Amino acid sequence: MNLQKIKVYHLFWITAISILLIGIINSDSTLDINVHDTYFVIAHFYIALVLFLLFFLMGLGYWFIQKVLKKQLLKYLTAIHTVILIGSFIGYWLVMLYFKLFPKDMAFSLFDDYQLINVILTTQLLLIIFIATPLYITNLLIASFSKNRPLQI
Repeated sequence: MNLQKIKVYHLFWITAISILLIGIINSDSTLDINVHDTYFVIAHFYIALVLFLLFFLMGLGYWFIQKVLKKQLLKYLTAIHTVILIGSFIGYWLVMLYFKLFPKDMAFSLFDDYQLINVILTTQLLLIIFIATPLYITNLLIASFSKNRPLQI
């Protein structure tokens, strides 16, 4: 397949399928969230299912604008959104792979690998919520309300 023919919605759909496959393979583990005296236990499969739906729907939004409405998206907004979302997915798994391959025996036991992973996850979540999502919504709105070409800002 020629790399020129891969569209942005293909990237989101490939990432969505990858997330679902990882969730199916890693379905026996859970995420524990402690809030005061309450523990919320969520299976990784359900987290993967929600992420699959979000990535799939984002790809569907891009597909709808490009194929159904025949509109052109703003390239730089699309590129920034794609790099943040798919980059954060790849970055998270590279960090997890690093900590699996090179476990550290730290002398200072109050700081472990999980704290660093939580910092990375929090940073990625804030990037996605406050930068990538508004860019995605803005890009779709500009493309859907433009005449033939996207607005040049």
